[in-house]
Amino acid sequence: MWSARATAVLVELLLRRGTDRDLADAEAVIERLAGVSAELGLVVHELWLVWMRALLARARDDEPTYRDLRERYRRMASELGFEGHTAMAETL
Repeated sequence: MWSARATAVLVELLLRRGTDRDLADAEAVIERLAGVSAELGLVVHELWLVWMRALLARARDDEPTYRDLRERYRRMASELGFEGHTAMAETL
C-alpha cells in the first residue's frame, strides 16, 4: 500500500534535481508502479500515478498533458473524497 507514496517521494526528488537522466528515471519508476498497480487494481495507486505523471509532464514543459492530468487528478481526488489528495490537487 505504501509503495505508491514511496514512489511519489522518489519521483518528486528526481524531478527537483531535474536532469534529463532524472526525468527518464522518474518516468521509469512511474511505469514500474503502473505495472504493479494494474495487477493489484488499487484505485489509490492510480490516483498517485496520475499525480506523478502530471508532475513529470510539468517538468517536461508539456503543458497540454500537464493540464489534462492535473484536472483528472483533481476530479479523481474529489470523487473519491480523499481530502489529502484534494488539498494536494490545489497545489498543482
